[in-house]
Amino acid sequence: MSSNNTQSLKNNTQSLKNNTQSLKNNTQSLNQTFLGEEALFKGELRFTGTLCINGKFEGTISTNGDLIISKSGDVEADIEAETVVCEGQVKGNIVASKKVELRSNGKVIGDVQSPSLNIEVGAKLNGRCDMSKTRNSNTANMVF
Repeated sequence: MSSNNTQSLKNNTQSLKNNTQSLKNNTQSLNQTFLGEEALFKGELRFTGTLCINGKFEGTISTNGDLIISKSGDVEADIEAETVVCEGQVKGNIVASKKVELRSNGKVIGDVQSPSLNIEVGAKLNGRCDMSKTRNSNTANMVF
């Protein structure tokens, strides 16, 4: 095989790798959904991937993915998810199989059950926290 053909084959292989990575990135971005600031949704919500709530939601939320409540997000619901990140307000109970993050502007009025809980300075949790069903039995139980 000539050196030109070898170089061309290397370039085509690299191009194929780049296209494959781009396809993976595009597929991942397809699994992200937003509920806009002016939106109001009432009911039962089930989804895969990631949902970011910027508006108002009332009802129940169930997913094996991630839920993000932005600073403008206002949720009145019981939530079951893998990960919940709260920068806005949640009224309801949260059950997360992986972790819950309460950012500095976040406020949760309800109980939280998760193996991992991160509460930033300024965040508010008005409820109980149950970390007894953890993957690591060395994690302490916390009740507020």
